[in-house]
Amino acid sequence: MKAWDVVVDGNRYEVKPKGNKLAINGNKVKLKELMSRKEGMFRIYEVPVGGKKASLYVNNWIGGMKLVMDGIDCATGAPYTPPVLPKWAYVFMVLHCVNFINGALGVLLAMAGVAATIAISCNTRIPVIVRVLLDIVLVIVAVAIIFGIAIAAASIY
Repeated sequence: MKAWDVVVDGNRYEVKPKGNKLAINGNKVKLKELMSRKEGMFRIYEVPVGGKKASLYVNNWIGGMKLVMDGIDCATGAPYTPPVLPKWAYVFMVLHCVNFINGALGVLLAMAGVAATIAISCNTRIPVIVRVLLDIVLVIVAVAIIFGIAIAAASIY
């Protein structure tokens, strides 16, 4: 993964993720040793950088990792607010979970559908109506794939 360059009190620090560890100027710290809290979809770790604390937002479903200090994303320099999953997205996630009854392929499609629904629904750069329409299309495509496979399997026998 990419490293973040952070300047605190005139000193430069390189924060680099390495699996379940962070290397801060080469000193490795295990994430589980850092104080953390769960907030929505994120596990947030307090990372000591110089005399300050940065927040490491970790979510494997969307966005991976973000290092934030004083409300600023260390990668982009832009203000950072963590995405919030809208309530209507849960409807689409439940619809994808119905695919669990369709065997191993259904489980894979359900997991991919839930991940895609979370990514689409949290993307505030897309208007809400477009996000809802994309989620609807995603559910229709997942159902079409299952029916297509079922029809193809039935025609073989």
